[in-house]
Amino acid sequence: MTGLYWMGCSDQKFVKVFGERNTGTRALIKMLAAQPEIRFQPCGEVAPSNRPQNFLLREQIEMTYRGKWRKIYRDALFDTEHMAACPTQAWKHSLPVWDRAFKQKQARVIFCVRNPYSWILSLSKRPYHQRGPRTRSVSELVSRPWLTLARDNMAPLLRSPMDLWNYKLAAYREFAKVSDVPFQFLKFEKFVLAPEVEVRRVLGAFEVPSNQIRTIPNSTKTEKTSLNDIAKYYETEEWRGNLTAELVSRINDLVDWQLAEHFGYTRIDPADFMVKPKPITSRN
Repeated sequence: MTGLYWMGCSDQKFVKVFGERNTGTRALIKMLAAQPEIRFQPCGEVAPSNRPQNFLLREQIEMTYRGKWRKIYRDALFDTEHMAACPTQAWKHSLPVWDRAFKQKQARVIFCVRNPYSWILSLSKRPYHQRGPRTRSVSELVSRPWLTLARDNMAPLLRSPMDLWNYKLAAYREFAKVSDVPFQFLKFEKFVLAPEVEVRRVLGAFEVPSNQIRTIPNSTKTEKTSLNDIAKYYETEEWRGNLTAELVSRINDLVDWQLAEHFGYTRIDPADFMVKPKPITSRN
């Protein structure tokens, strides 16, 4: 037997991934998991959702409830587990807060970030954890308040889902300023174009081997979408075709642009999406 089976916990490197929904965290973690030298929990600890004291309660929920009520109770238990956990075991989509435990447990932290325009378009398509009726358009989504989950580690109510993007990226920047553990930012746009290159870059900065890293051939959301299709979509910024002048204006009003520019994202001009009037032709 090779790899992980011969490797003790103390021989592995603890890598913690943070990223808002729809920023590639699932694909990144799947790629990292192939590398035996990497673990996602501090040495000697298990994930909050795998702790034995919660097994009985989880079984009760599964036996008692069905449909949306089962989901509500599952979420409540998941929230409780993560709220009671060490900051190093926070939910991957949580707003992170620096704690000395990251240093004590020798964490290496990856922050996944994404262009605010393409991010909100993706959230509209897959509105994970949206509470209330499904919105019918991106404009409707950005204009509505957003209820957070307790494990988001944020205020319970936001003026718009765009504040998920604002507050979490602000937290990543603050964490990077005050922490004294290795960290790297992983831009979604670069990750989808060259997954192996980006993951090897990050692990190289962490001094962690990357010889087992391989690209995932298809989307983690649907196997019908190939990585090549995803790469082409973002390389040519095809997502811009879903924007309108009105939507760009709404997003612009909600994004913290000083923060966005810190991460290399620039404001789009709504005028670029104005419908131009047809030229008037003279009649003879």
